[in-house]
Amino acid sequence: MIKAVIFDMDGTIFDTERIYHDAWMAAGVPEELYWQMIGRGHAEIQEMFRQHMDVPPQVLYERCDAETKRLLAPGVPKKPGLDALLQHLRQQDYRMALATSSLTENAGEKLRRAEVTDFFDVVIGGDQVEHGKPAPDIYRKAADAVHCAPAECMVLEDSFNGVRGGHAAGMYTVMIPDLLQPDAEIRVLADAVLPSLAEVAPLLLRLANA
Repeated sequence: MIKAVIFDMDGTIFDTERIYHDAWMAAGVPEELYWQMIGRGHAEIQEMFRQHMDVPPQVLYERCDAETKRLLAPGVPKKPGLDALLQHLRQQDYRMALATSSLTENAGEKLRRAEVTDFFDVVIGGDQVEHGKPAPDIYRKAADAVHCAPAECMVLEDSFNGVRGGHAAGMYTVMIPDLLQPDAEIRVLADAVLPSLAEVAPLLLRLANA
C-alpha cells in the first residue's frame, strides 16, 4: 500500500527544464551535452564539463545561474495539476517528500517562491547523498525521512535517471515525460507512464483498490 509520494522537482513539479535548457545554451554548453546532463547530480555534471568543455565548470555554472535567475524572475512555473494533487495528497494523509538532484538550498528557494513548501515533509537535495541519480540513495533517504518502506513509496519522475533510481530503490516508479519520451528500457523499468500530474490521484486510487 502506498503511503508516501516522492517527487522529483525540475520537469516534474516545476516546468523549468526548458528554462534550464535555454540557460545552459546561453552559457555555451553544446546541445548534445545538455541532453546527457538531465537527471544527473552536481558533481557528475562538473566532471562532464571537465571532460568536454574548455571553460571551467564554475564559470559555466555562474553563467547558467545568472541566465536562470533572469528567466525565473517572473516566477517559478508550476506543472499543470500540481496544486490540486498536493491538496489531494494532504487530504488523504499521504506523506510527501522532494528528492532532487539540485542543491537543497536551491530547491528550498524554488518551493518557497512557488508557495508549496508546507506540503513537503522533507526535502532531500543532491548534496545530501554521496551517489546521485540513477543510484537509489536519494529515494531511500527520502523514504527513511518519512518513515516508510520502499514498497510503500511512489516516485514521480520525468528523467531516465530518475526512473532508473526509483526502480533501483524498489519503489513504485511513475514517469511523467517532460522533454524526453520514455524509450524501451524506461518503459520496462517504470511501473506506469502518465501524461500529467492530474493522473496521479486516479492511479493511487486504483492501486489502493487493487
